[in-house]
Amino acid sequence: MSSLYRQHSRIFQISRLLYFTPCSYNEELGRFEATKRNLAFLGAALVLTIPFWVYDIHLMATNFLHTYTTVFAAVGGIELLIYVSVVMCTILNVLVKRQRITRLMNVLFRPDRILDRCSPTNSADARYNDNRKLLVFVLFILFGMCMKLSYYKKVEIKILAVMIAGRFLAIWVLIFVHRLHVRAIGQRMEQLRVLYASEELEQHLDYFLHRYDRYSRLIGEVDDCYSFPVVLVLLLVMLQLIYLAEHLYSTIETGTMMPVADNFFYSLFGQVWQTMYGALGYYCISACGTASEEVEETALCTRHFDDYRLQNTRAAKQIQNFLLKNLHQKKKFSACGFFDIDNTVIYMVFSSIVTYLVILIQFKQLETDLTQAGDGYNVTSNVSTVQP
Repeated sequence: MSSLYRQHSRIFQISRLLYFTPCSYNEELGRFEATKRNLAFLGAALVLTIPFWVYDIHLMATNFLHTYTTVFAAVGGIELLIYVSVVMCTILNVLVKRQRITRLMNVLFRPDRILDRCSPTNSADARYNDNRKLLVFVLFILFGMCMKLSYYKKVEIKILAVMIAGRFLAIWVLIFVHRLHVRAIGQRMEQLRVLYASEELEQHLDYFLHRYDRYSRLIGEVDDCYSFPVVLVLLLVMLQLIYLAEHLYSTIETGTMMPVADNFFYSLFGQVWQTMYGALGYYCISACGTASEEVEETALCTRHFDDYRLQNTRAAKQIQNFLLKNLHQKKKFSACGFFDIDNTVIYMVFSSIVTYLVILIQFKQLETDLTQAGDGYNVTSNVSTVQP
């Protein structure tokens, strides 16, 4: 297995338990395989997920949604359906595409004898190590769950708090699994540039060109395998950030520090919890953007092919054909074909948040006006008449 997979073996172990990864590494054969044990994990994941999915909707609807206004109940209902469906949809997505994901992992995470010795610096492995980041988020989620358990008194709400924490952790694991696939492509591109700059280029030129085509094509494979659950996560991130923006607007409008709850510290932590969804989206978007830049930079590094020994040779023609083929092709990760996942998505998310926040504020004001008018008027769909 590759050094990147070995570094994050714990993450992949958790991912296999959740059936976000449909295969295991066979040490004897030296490749990833989908085994009966993985299917057993699928059965266990479905047995646990489906009852929790139903019970989660029931608890949220009976304890929270009925207390919201009509507009926020509609938005909360959409958010709830997306929230509880991410894990289930991911499991079913992996089940349907298990063979493709297994082939993908056999390309990305198997050792490569030549490229594995082309890491640019000794700290390269440390730069691609995400274990500490995930550990920080796990500790934060556990801390948040303990806070909710201590704040709420009803047993049902405590159960819901545990389910929310578990679901949030599962979503983080999903994003990190997707992130590791994306970063594996970026790491290989970085290694290819080191190989290109080495004195062994003449000997390994065919290998360089073949490996670039091989790994750049995997961008489409990663999209096909994981873009659907990633799109659901990005939608969830946007909805949570809309909630956060609305809370901040209410804070400014009412002149109170935290209008969300009567406990200041718990309210503040609630805003931080929603902010973590922004971090979730950032970790997904930044990995895709960086990997796309690595692919483009690797193609661009061949523009200055100036080895006089290889001029007017087959190698020079290969480089020229490579440039013609790849120089103007933008290889980017996609969200089911709707948009490219790169740093521009961050601006798109913020503009969408502002747009929907304005719409929510208008609906909120309309509800307030209708409520006040209801004291003295009979409001119908077409006209308003004074009550007798």
